[in-house]
Amino acid sequence: MRTTLCKIIILFILSAFLCCAGAEKEDQRLSEIARILDTHPRQALAALDSIDSSLLREEDYAFYALLKTQAEYKCYIFPQTDSLIRVATSFYGDKKRSLRAAMSWYSLGCVYSEWEDDAQAVEAYLKAKPLFPDTLNRYYVLCNQNLGIHFLNRRMYTQSLQALAECRRGAQQIKDSATVAFADYHSALNYLYRSDYAEAERLLQRVLGNPKASALTNNTIYLQLAKIELYKNKDCTKARYYLHLNEIGTRDSTTLGANYSLRGDICCELQQPDSAYYWYRRSLSCQSELFTDCWNYHQLSELAPVLGLTDSVPSYVSRYTLLADSIREVERQSELSAAYSQHQIEEHRKAISRKTARIVLTVVALTVLSALLLGFGLLLRDRNRKNQYLKLQEELRQSRRQSLSIPEEDVSELRRRKLDICCRIFRNTPSARLLFGHSASNASLSASERATILKDVNDSFVDIMLDVKNEVPQVSEQELMLCAFNALHCPPQIVADCLILSPTTLRTRKYRLKEKLPKELFELFFEDNSSETNN
Repeated sequence: MRTTLCKIIILFILSAFLCCAGAEKEDQRLSEIARILDTHPRQALAALDSIDSSLLREEDYAFYALLKTQAEYKCYIFPQTDSLIRVATSFYGDKKRSLRAAMSWYSLGCVYSEWEDDAQAVEAYLKAKPLFPDTLNRYYVLCNQNLGIHFLNRRMYTQSLQALAECRRGAQQIKDSATVAFADYHSALNYLYRSDYAEAERLLQRVLGNPKASALTNNTIYLQLAKIELYKNKDCTKARYYLHLNEIGTRDSTTLGANYSLRGDICCELQQPDSAYYWYRRSLSCQSELFTDCWNYHQLSELAPVLGLTDSVPSYVSRYTLLADSIREVERQSELSAAYSQHQIEEHRKAISRKTARIVLTVVALTVLSALLLGFGLLLRDRNRKNQYLKLQEELRQSRRQSLSIPEEDVSELRRRKLDICCRIFRNTPSARLLFGHSASNASLSASERATILKDVNDSFVDIMLDVKNEVPQVSEQELMLCAFNALHCPPQIVADCLILSPTTLRTRKYRLKEKLPKELFELFFEDNSSETNN
């Protein structure tokens, strides 16, 4: 029985070890594929196709889905579904500063870009942006580039220019001149569509001067420059020259629909309706974008009556109306605006959170620093008070020693010195602030405050009280306290409050003290207080 159990345990351990080793091997293999994905996408795709994805762990399968989507995109394989990349976005979620999470949402945006679904592509790219751990990552730059293009498709010029400007800054920092040229070109289109021809021409010339600009971009630039020459400068000759440069650089003539349409516009400008009609018709036979075809039908509907082709007018008008409605549907900005606004709100909330956190940290730091400085100040003051108290105690002891050898005629002067020291000792106690504070406010003392004051007065004046008690034994403790309070020049109402006496009783006690004490002692406390005692 024990032997069988040991065999089962050993087999279980071996199985677990083999599974871990296999999982580690697959993860290492996927990491190697990721390293060659950018430079050799077809090799990476072949390697991914050789992996049995059904045997992968959940984590490895999410990474596999991300790499497979990226490899197919780089190999220009049109995506049939978004289910594969959705595996990666579900697994990685929106984890901050996670490159795989950011790349998952970026790849999902690429899928929607291929489908020409501007709304969902923008939403995916906006989710990807804050997840990148570094804004100088090449895919972060491309994320802004794609956002700029999608906003441009919906004629959201402000948002498009913002995204493209951020793309250009990032591309400059990572020294990607080709992406810089791409951002400049699409920024020029923004200005061109808004009829800001001067800025558009400046950017297009900058792209022409960029040696890393692609051949396709350069050819298209000639088309845009031709538009500027025609619509801004009315220079048909130069416009035709730029169109010629574009056409000789394009191998496939079916992609020249915009060129032919612009040739039709040139003919209209030169009052050549036959030639214009020919070029618009030829443009329709090419692979043109929706806007170009719509313009062609609009112009044909205008030219047909001039050329006597009235039967064709209803057809042209019908197709123009249909395409115009399609353009309005395509240009719906509400979907993109909602996604963009939500992103802006989220970014603003994060910025406020970061600012609030900085303010809180600053306040906490200042509070701690203030508390430390206050504590240090209190400790320093307490130390100074203690030093002064010790100094006064030493003076009092010295006076006590002198009293043993002082002549009889100098006793009064010694007592005045003792009383002055006792007053100064009391003024260094917390009770002094409490006593004189109540003197200024005329507030009543609580029982605990009264007890604290009486204790500190007794401790401070103990030497002079002993001298009085030795000379006049019949003096009571309360009467000695009355002497001390008078030496401190406390108002009668405060003295009465401390000793719990009425004003009448206080006056009576003072009168009795005058009878009990020798004249010299009475004057010391009640009449002959020196200026030093008063300070």
